[in-house]
Amino acid sequence: MKRVVVTGIGLLTPIGSGREQFWSELIAGRCGIAPVTSFDTRAFPVHKGAEVKDFKPDPYFRRRSPEEMGRGSQLAVAAARMAIEDGGVDLSPYDKIRVGVSMGTTSGEPQIVERYNDIRKAEGLSSIPKELSPK
Repeated sequence: MKRVVVTGIGLLTPIGSGREQFWSELIAGRCGIAPVTSFDTRAFPVHKGAEVKDFKPDPYFRRRSPEEMGRGSQLAVAAARMAIEDGGVDLSPYDKIRVGVSMGTTSGEPQIVERYNDIRKAEGLSSIPKELSPK
């Protein structure tokens, strides 16, 4: 039998980020649905959504620059960092290969999927840059 320990949580949601803010907004009955601001919605029949707003990735990064990643990856790194900090666990004595983070997300990096599909439709599969293809 293998042991698993849940030590902390990290939340970035449309009603608040971090355990305390999220919980207080949830208990207050806040709704995170609002007009979409992260992209132009004119081509779509729906113009409201549930976005994470006011997210600043810099405080959560230690080794890499957030600009090297898409927004979905930035949110994932921030949520993992929040969970580690929420748990108050010092990870330094542990073998990094034995420490994990369980995470849920919507579709990862939608901008990459959209770009992949746009190129595939317009120019064909062979025109897709290798950095957009799954590894």
